[in-house]
Amino acid sequence: MSSNPDGLPPYQEKPSSTQEKTAPGAQSSRLAYPSRLAGSIQSCSISDGYMDHFSITRVSDSTYHLSLTVDPTPIYRIELILGPTKVGNIQIFSASDTTLPALAAARASTEKRSKKVPVGTICTASPTEPDAHWRPVFCTDDGYTQFRYSSEIPVVKVPGRAHKPQTFEWVVDDEEPTRLWWQGPLPFQPRLLHRAEPKSLPFLFAQVTFEPDGGEHLVQIRRGAGIEFELSVILEAFLFSNLSTKVKSA
Repeated sequence: MSSNPDGLPPYQEKPSSTQEKTAPGAQSSRLAYPSRLAGSIQSCSISDGYMDHFSITRVSDSTYHLSLTVDPTPIYRIELILGPTKVGNIQIFSASDTTLPALAAARASTEKRSKKVPVGTICTASPTEPDAHWRPVFCTDDGYTQFRYSSEIPVVKVPGRAHKPQTFEWVVDDEEPTRLWWQGPLPFQPRLLHRAEPKSLPFLFAQVTFEPDGGEHLVQIRRGAGIEFELSVILEAFLFSNLSTKVKSA
């Protein structure tokens, strides 16, 4: 989730100094064509396996800033809202334009935890609108030190195409980073590979490390899945952290 999500190239072109020398005639004819079939368009796909890295830092008791780890300039502002709220207990705003309404939000459930009752609902597109779409997040395994959650998250499966819902599983462990796993075969992947390695790195789409006592939180998010996917990762990670516990108990 960056300020320019569509301008992040998945590949690094070789510097001209390292390219093989060619005859003058061949060089002049090659200049008539782009170096890639995609030309100057930067194409990025979830199948590339690249991750963007973010830092979440606490600004106040209820406010956090999200930025790239390589640039401390805040990109988004995350607000925790205590008590009843129409929009959501966790809201994400633009950090550069304070006049904009919440871009995405999550509502923590106040009902008793149950596999039939969602632990929260998520909206990643205009949550302040009356017809906003909210999708549920369910707890599927309530263990002693480990919890599992199921969520359908919008994902861009092919660059340039509309996002589609995809089932993911969150694994939250007290002693490990919170991880988000793709469920089922990946696009353009044989089903045999999924059955053989359902928890291998190609299926890891996000990883969140929440530091105690308000320290810096580090987030990895698979590049190319779309802004709604990236916003979902941040919102749902907050739902599962100790931060969201404060909201629920208010």
